[in-house]
Amino acid sequence: MEALTHDNLEDFLEVAGDFLDADPVNHSVHLTTVDSARRGIREPAALISLHDNGVLVGAATRMQDRPLHVAAMPLAAAPLVADAVRDQPIDAVTGPVDRVEAFRALWRDGGRETYRLRLYRLDDLVVPDVPGESRLVTAADEDLITEWWVRFVAELDGLEREEAEEVMRGSRAMPAGHVIWLVDGEPVSWAASTEPVAGVSRVGPVYTPPRHRRRGYGAAATAAVSRWAYGAGVDHVVLTADLANPTANSVYQGIGFRHVSDWSEYKWSAEEL
Repeated sequence: MEALTHDNLEDFLEVAGDFLDADPVNHSVHLTTVDSARRGIREPAALISLHDNGVLVGAATRMQDRPLHVAAMPLAAAPLVADAVRDQPIDAVTGPVDRVEAFRALWRDGGRETYRLRLYRLDDLVVPDVPGESRLVTAADEDLITEWWVRFVAELDGLEREEAEEVMRGSRAMPAGHVIWLVDGEPVSWAASTEPVAGVSRVGPVYTPPRHRRRGYGAAATAAVSRWAYGAGVDHVVLTADLANPTANSVYQGIGFRHVSDWSEYKWSAEEL
Protein backbone atom coordinates (compact mmCIF):
# COMPACT_ATOMS: atom_id res chain seq x y z
CA MET A 1 0.00 0.00 0.00
CA GLU A 2 1.21 3.54 -0.69
CA ALA A 3 0.13 7.08 0.13
CA LEU A 4 0.28 9.81 -2.50
CA THR A 5 0.14 13.45 -1.44
CA HIS A 6 -1.46 15.98 -3.77
CA ASP A 7 -0.34 19.58 -4.04
CA ASN A 8 -3.63 20.92 -5.39
CA LEU A 9 -7.29 20.16 -5.10
CA GLU A 10 -7.85 19.46 -8.79
CA ASP A 11 -5.26 16.68 -8.85
CA PHE A 12 -6.66 15.14 -5.68
CA LEU A 13 -10.24 15.17 -6.97
CA GLU A 14 -9.19 13.69 -10.30
CA VAL A 15 -7.79 10.73 -8.39
CA ALA A 16 -10.10 10.42 -5.37
CA GLY A 17 -13.25 12.40 -6.20
CA ASP A 18 -15.28 9.47 -7.57
CA PHE A 19 -14.19 7.29 -4.65
CA LEU A 20 -15.49 9.81 -2.11
CA ASP A 21 -18.70 10.38 -4.09
CA ALA A 22 -19.43 6.64 -4.13
CA ASP A 23 -20.15 6.61 -0.36
CA PRO A 24 -21.45 10.10 0.37
CA VAL A 25 -23.00 9.21 3.74
CA ASN A 26 -19.79 7.95 5.35
CA HIS A 27 -17.66 10.45 3.43
CA SER A 28 -19.89 13.48 4.01
CA VAL A 29 -17.33 15.41 6.05
CA HIS A 30 -14.62 14.77 3.45
CA LEU A 31 -16.99 15.97 0.75
CA THR A 32 -18.17 19.14 2.47
CA THR A 33 -14.69 20.21 3.56
CA VAL A 34 -13.29 19.57 0.09
CA ASP A 35 -16.20 21.59 -1.28
CA SER A 36 -15.27 24.43 1.08
CA ALA A 37 -11.77 24.38 -0.41
CA ARG A 38 -13.20 24.42 -3.91
CA ARG A 39 -15.19 27.52 -2.98
CA GLY A 40 -12.12 29.21 -1.51
CA ILE A 41 -13.49 29.16 2.03
CA ARG A 42 -10.66 27.04 3.46
CA GLU A 43 -7.17 26.18 2.28
CA PRO A 44 -6.23 22.50 1.89
CA ALA A 45 -3.43 21.41 4.23
CA ALA A 46 -3.33 17.67 3.43
CA LEU A 47 -4.82 15.81 0.47
CA ILE A 48 -3.80 12.15 0.49
CA SER A 49 -4.92 9.30 -1.74
CA LEU A 50 -4.22 5.71 -0.69
CA HIS A 51 -3.48 2.92 -3.15
CA ASP A 52 -3.00 -0.83 -2.98
CA ASN A 53 -1.29 -2.40 -6.00
CA GLY A 54 -2.31 0.56 -8.10
CA VAL A 55 -5.96 0.51 -6.96
CA LEU A 56 -7.38 3.46 -5.02
CA VAL A 57 -8.55 2.20 -1.63
CA GLY A 58 -8.93 5.34 0.48
CA ALA A 59 -8.15 8.95 1.26
CA ALA A 60 -7.42 11.35 4.11
CA THR A 61 -7.97 15.10 4.10
CA ARG A 62 -7.28 18.13 6.24
CA MET A 63 -8.12 21.78 5.77
CA GLN A 64 -5.99 24.55 7.30
CA ASP A 65 -6.55 24.86 11.07
CA ARG A 66 -8.97 21.93 11.02
CA PRO A 67 -8.63 18.32 12.26
CA LEU A 68 -7.26 15.58 10.06
CA HIS A 69 -10.23 13.60 8.74
CA VAL A 70 -9.82 9.84 8.31
CA ALA A 71 -13.29 8.47 7.53
CA ALA A 72 -12.09 7.20 4.14
CA MET A 73 -8.80 5.80 5.46
CA PRO A 74 -8.41 2.00 5.62
CA LEU A 75 -7.13 0.89 9.02
CA ALA A 76 -4.02 -0.62 7.45
CA ALA A 77 -3.13 2.77 5.94
CA ALA A 78 -2.81 4.58 9.29
CA PRO A 79 1.03 4.33 9.36
CA LEU A 80 1.22 5.71 5.81
CA VAL A 81 -1.03 8.66 6.65
CA ALA A 82 0.92 9.39 9.83
CA ASP A 83 4.15 9.44 7.82
CA ALA A 84 2.59 11.65 5.11
CA VAL A 85 1.58 14.35 7.62
CA ARG A 86 4.54 14.00 9.99
CA ASP A 87 5.70 17.59 9.40
CA GLN A 88 2.26 19.14 9.91
CA PRO A 89 1.05 20.72 13.19
CA ILE A 90 -1.92 18.39 13.53
CA ASP A 91 -3.62 18.77 16.91
CA ALA A 92 -6.83 16.84 16.21
CA VAL A 93 -8.15 13.88 14.21
CA THR A 94 -11.76 12.95 13.47
CA GLY A 95 -13.59 10.05 11.90
CA PRO A 96 -14.98 6.61 12.81
CA VAL A 97 -13.69 5.40 16.17
CA ASP A 98 -11.50 2.57 14.86
CA ARG A 99 -9.77 4.80 12.31
CA VAL A 100 -9.17 7.60 14.81
CA GLU A 101 -7.71 5.09 17.27
CA ALA A 102 -5.43 3.66 14.59
CA PHE A 103 -4.05 7.08 13.69
CA ARG A 104 -3.77 8.64 17.15
CA ALA A 105 -1.88 5.61 18.53
CA LEU A 106 0.82 6.33 15.95
CA TRP A 107 0.77 10.11 16.10
CA ARG A 108 1.87 11.06 19.61
CA ASP A 109 1.33 10.34 23.30
CA GLY A 110 -1.15 12.24 25.42
CA GLY A 111 -4.26 13.90 24.09
CA ARG A 112 -7.86 13.22 24.95
CA GLU A 113 -11.10 12.33 23.27
CA THR A 114 -13.14 15.53 23.00
CA TYR A 115 -16.23 13.96 21.41
CA ARG A 116 -17.78 10.54 20.97
CA LEU A 117 -20.39 10.98 18.26
CA ARG A 118 -22.99 8.85 16.50
CA LEU A 119 -23.50 9.30 12.78
CA TYR A 120 -27.13 8.99 11.71
CA ARG A 121 -28.82 8.86 8.31
CA LEU A 122 -32.44 9.92 7.93
CA ASP A 123 -34.62 6.97 6.91
CA ASP A 124 -38.32 7.88 6.81
CA LEU A 125 -38.90 11.35 8.22
CA VAL A 126 -41.43 11.45 11.06
CA VAL A 127 -42.68 15.02 11.40
CA PRO A 128 -43.31 15.67 15.11
CA ASP A 129 -46.65 17.04 16.27
CA VAL A 130 -45.35 20.24 17.84
CA PRO A 131 -47.07 23.62 18.07
CA GLY A 132 -45.66 26.29 15.80
CA GLU A 133 -44.35 26.67 12.28
CA SER A 134 -41.07 26.92 10.43
CA ARG A 135 -39.60 29.42 8.03
CA LEU A 136 -36.26 29.99 6.35
CA VAL A 137 -34.09 32.61 7.97
CA THR A 138 -33.90 36.09 6.48
CA ALA A 139 -31.41 38.93 6.71
CA ALA A 140 -33.41 40.24 9.66
CA ASP A 141 -32.44 37.10 11.62
CA GLU A 142 -28.69 37.70 11.27
CA ASP A 143 -28.09 38.90 14.84
CA LEU A 144 -30.27 36.17 16.35
CA ILE A 145 -28.57 33.35 14.46
CA THR A 146 -25.14 34.74 15.29
CA GLU A 147 -25.98 34.85 19.00
CA TRP A 148 -27.51 31.38 19.04
CA TRP A 149 -24.58 29.93 17.11
CA VAL A 150 -22.10 31.37 19.62
CA ARG A 151 -24.15 29.96 22.51
CA PHE A 152 -24.31 26.58 20.78
CA VAL A 153 -20.52 26.41 20.36
CA ALA A 154 -19.83 27.66 23.89
CA GLU A 155 -22.17 25.06 25.37
CA LEU A 156 -20.98 22.17 23.20
CA ASP A 157 -17.24 22.82 23.56
CA GLY A 158 -17.17 24.43 26.99
CA LEU A 159 -15.56 27.58 25.59
CA GLU A 160 -15.46 31.17 26.74
CA ARG A 161 -17.41 33.54 24.52
CA GLU A 162 -14.43 34.94 22.64
CA GLU A 163 -13.24 31.46 21.68
CA ALA A 164 -16.78 30.41 20.75
CA GLU A 165 -17.12 33.44 18.48
CA GLU A 166 -13.94 32.45 16.64
CA VAL A 167 -15.18 28.88 16.12
CA MET A 168 -18.56 30.17 14.97
CA ARG A 169 -16.99 32.43 12.35
CA GLY A 170 -15.04 29.53 10.91
CA SER A 171 -18.12 27.32 10.64
CA ARG A 172 -20.48 30.01 9.44
CA ALA A 173 -18.56 30.48 6.21
CA MET A 174 -19.87 27.10 5.02
CA PRO A 175 -22.90 27.43 2.71
CA ALA A 176 -26.01 26.08 4.41
CA GLY A 177 -29.77 26.32 4.73
CA HIS A 178 -31.16 27.68 8.00
CA VAL A 179 -34.63 27.19 9.46
CA ILE A 180 -36.22 28.82 12.49
CA TRP A 181 -39.10 27.29 14.41
CA LEU A 182 -41.60 29.85 15.71
CA VAL A 183 -44.40 29.64 18.25
CA ASP A 184 -46.88 32.51 18.15
CA GLY A 185 -44.34 34.38 16.06
CA GLU A 186 -41.49 33.97 18.57
CA PRO A 187 -38.32 32.15 17.42
CA VAL A 188 -37.81 29.20 19.79
CA SER A 189 -35.37 26.93 17.92
CA TRP A 190 -33.02 26.91 14.95
CA ALA A 191 -31.46 24.24 12.74
CA ALA A 192 -29.01 24.43 9.86
CA SER A 193 -27.98 21.94 7.20
CA THR A 194 -25.17 22.08 4.66
CA GLU A 195 -26.01 22.72 1.05
CA PRO A 196 -26.12 19.48 -0.98
CA VAL A 197 -22.76 17.96 -1.88
CA ALA A 198 -22.73 14.64 -3.77
CA GLY A 199 -26.40 14.19 -2.88
CA VAL A 200 -25.95 14.61 0.87
CA SER A 201 -26.79 17.38 3.33
CA ARG A 202 -25.51 17.29 6.92
CA VAL A 203 -27.68 18.78 9.66
CA GLY A 204 -26.07 20.96 12.30
CA PRO A 205 -26.00 23.04 14.37
CA VAL A 206 -29.36 22.59 16.09
CA TYR A 207 -29.96 24.97 18.99
CA THR A 208 -32.85 25.68 21.33
CA PRO A 209 -32.45 28.28 24.11
CA PRO A 210 -32.69 26.66 27.56
CA ARG A 211 -36.06 28.21 28.43
CA HIS A 212 -37.64 26.61 25.37
CA ARG A 213 -36.20 23.12 25.75
CA ARG A 214 -38.04 19.83 26.33
CA ARG A 215 -41.02 20.92 24.25
CA GLY A 216 -40.06 19.26 20.96
CA TYR A 217 -38.96 22.45 19.21
CA GLY A 218 -35.48 21.12 18.35
CA ALA A 219 -37.05 18.04 16.77
CA ALA A 220 -39.45 20.24 14.82
CA ALA A 221 -36.65 22.49 13.56
CA THR A 222 -34.54 19.47 12.59
CA ALA A 223 -37.44 17.94 10.67
CA ALA A 224 -38.07 21.27 8.95
CA VAL A 225 -34.46 21.73 7.82
CA SER A 226 -34.43 18.10 6.66
CA ARG A 227 -37.44 18.86 4.46
CA TRP A 228 -35.53 21.87 3.13
CA ALA A 229 -32.59 19.61 2.26
CA TYR A 230 -34.83 17.16 0.42
CA GLY A 231 -36.36 20.10 -1.42
CA ALA A 232 -32.85 21.14 -2.43
CA GLY A 233 -32.45 17.76 -4.12
CA VAL A 234 -30.46 15.57 -1.73
CA ASP A 235 -30.66 11.80 -1.61
CA HIS A 236 -29.53 11.54 2.01
CA VAL A 237 -29.75 13.70 5.13
CA VAL A 238 -27.22 12.90 7.85
CA LEU A 239 -26.22 14.28 11.23
CA THR A 240 -23.92 13.50 14.13
CA ALA A 241 -25.04 13.62 17.74
CA ASP A 242 -22.92 13.70 20.89
CA LEU A 243 -23.33 10.36 22.68
CA ALA A 244 -22.94 12.23 25.97
CA ASN A 245 -26.35 13.79 25.24
CA PRO A 246 -28.87 10.91 25.32
CA THR A 247 -31.80 13.33 24.97
CA ALA A 248 -30.59 14.60 21.60
CA ASN A 249 -29.94 11.07 20.36
CA SER A 250 -33.44 10.01 21.37
CA VAL A 251 -34.96 13.05 19.67
CA TYR A 252 -33.20 12.36 16.38
CA GLN A 253 -34.12 8.70 16.42
CA GLY A 254 -37.71 9.69 17.11
CA ILE A 255 -37.98 11.63 13.85
CA GLY A 256 -36.44 8.90 11.71
CA PHE A 257 -32.64 9.09 11.96
CA ARG A 258 -30.94 5.69 12.05
CA HIS A 259 -27.51 4.70 13.38
CA VAL A 260 -24.73 4.38 10.79
CA SER A 261 -21.50 4.35 12.82
CA ASP A 262 -19.80 5.80 15.89
CA TRP A 263 -17.22 8.57 15.50
CA SER A 264 -14.58 10.20 17.64
CA GLU A 265 -12.61 13.42 17.79
CA TYR A 266 -9.24 13.20 19.50
CA LYS A 267 -7.25 16.32 20.35
CA TRP A 268 -3.83 17.22 21.71
CA SER A 269 -3.05 20.38 23.68
CA ALA A 270 -0.55 22.94 22.45
CA GLU A 271 1.88 21.76 25.14
CA GLU A 272 1.76 18.21 23.76
CA LEU A 273 2.59 19.17 20.17
